[in-house]
Amino acid sequence: MSLDISVWILNGDAYAGREIVVDPPGTSSGAGAESFRYKLWGSAATRRLGATFLPQLADVTAENRGNLQVPPAQLDVFEQECELPVENVEQLSAATGYDAERILHYLSNMRDAVARARTLHGGIIIW
Repeated sequence: MSLDISVWILNGDAYAGREIVVDPPGTSSGAGAESFRYKLWGSAATRRLGATFLPQLADVTAENRGNLQVPPAQLDVFEQECELPVENVEQLSAATGYDAERILHYLSNMRDAVARARTLHGGIIIW
C-alpha cells in the first residue's frame, strides 16, 4: 500500500458530504509508501520541525482511520507546514534514511494538491 493525496469538494449528496475530484491527466498524487506514515511524516524528526498536520498520519484513531483531512480554511497553514521539511530536507533525510529527492517529490505533490484544491474551494485528504 501507499499513501495517496486526493482533492475533495463539498457535496451534500456524496458520502460524508465530500466528493473526491478526479485528478487531471499526468498528476502525481503519491505521498510515499505506507511506511512513510510513521517513519517520515510521523517521525520525531518531522515533529521537531514544528509540523502538526503531517504527524497526524501516524496518529491513527477510530475517528480518522489514519486519514489526514485538510479543509479549505486550513490549506494555507498546511502549505506553510510543507515548507518546513523542504527547508530542512537534508536533516530530515539523515534522520529518517529516506532520499532527499524522494521526500521533496512527495512534498511537491502535496503542494500541487493544495493548489488544485484552492481553485475548486475544496480540501485535501492524504490516505
